[in-house]
Amino acid sequence: MKDSSNFLSRPTGAAFSLTGMTASFSGFGLSRPLRIMAIGDTHLVLDDERGLPYRENSRRMAKFSPDSRTHFLQTLETAGKEKYDLILIAGDLLSFPSEAGVEFAVRALNGTGIPWLYTAGNHDWHYEGLPGTETELRAEWTAKRLLPLFQGRAPLMYSVRRNGLEILMLDNSTCEILPEQLTFFREKAASGTPLLLVVHVPMYVPGRKIFFSCGNPDWRSENDPSWQIERRPRWPENGPSETTRTFHRELFSLKQPVAILAGHTHQLSLDSFCGILQLVTPQNSCGDYLELHIS
Repeated sequence: MKDSSNFLSRPTGAAFSLTGMTASFSGFGLSRPLRIMAIGDTHLVLDDERGLPYRENSRRMAKFSPDSRTHFLQTLETAGKEKYDLILIAGDLLSFPSEAGVEFAVRALNGTGIPWLYTAGNHDWHYEGLPGTETELRAEWTAKRLLPLFQGRAPLMYSVRRNGLEILMLDNSTCEILPEQLTFFREKAASGTPLLLVVHVPMYVPGRKIFFSCGNPDWRSENDPSWQIERRPRWPENGPSETTRTFHRELFSLKQPVAILAGHTHQLSLDSFCGILQLVTPQNSCGDYLELHIS
């Protein structure tokens, strides 16, 4: 039997516990602890007359989560009462990119009085059935609708440092990493600062199936179960790009304390791979969220 103390005594190893919906990390060497509310997959369904030209493109997802607005407001009410240090949103805040949905979300989040950070999910920018590649559609609808959610920050990638923790918000909602994102990641990781990476699509971990898509060698056209339902381009024949593979390899080779927060699957999960922890949020469209304690 292997001696588990080797992992616990690693300089970069961080102790971790998960109880219910509360995850606690220690060993990150922060100047002060951070208490974070992590939200994923709210799938707000809000629209008005401005969305009329796209009703045919939003009709399926408009039926997805009729109670999402109520659950979102209840979640934010809890955040305000409990006085979290930060709210992190791991994508799919919206079911489709409606102006009414963005305005409602920004107003509600600002109303908490708590700083909040957002990265996009695939549904946030996707009107189903429109022509174009996913990269093109993401760029178009991010610019047209989602910019207020980034509060003046770069949509594809930005970082914020809190109490000695580098929080890296990176949009992998197409399941791929772009060259400029890889460069940005390398610059931030090179400092050796403890890192919390927030993405929408979970990073591939051996043993996990296809919706842990980012860097997954099986992420290819023959295994795409949803392209016709979602009326989007099919996944590529040859799997992840070389840039995405490189990002995945370098991420799981980091030596400083690192944790990953993702959404997308709608199920709470926890993985440890190469000493790096990945948490996937439960779906906020049902009122669930994660509480993170990092010290």
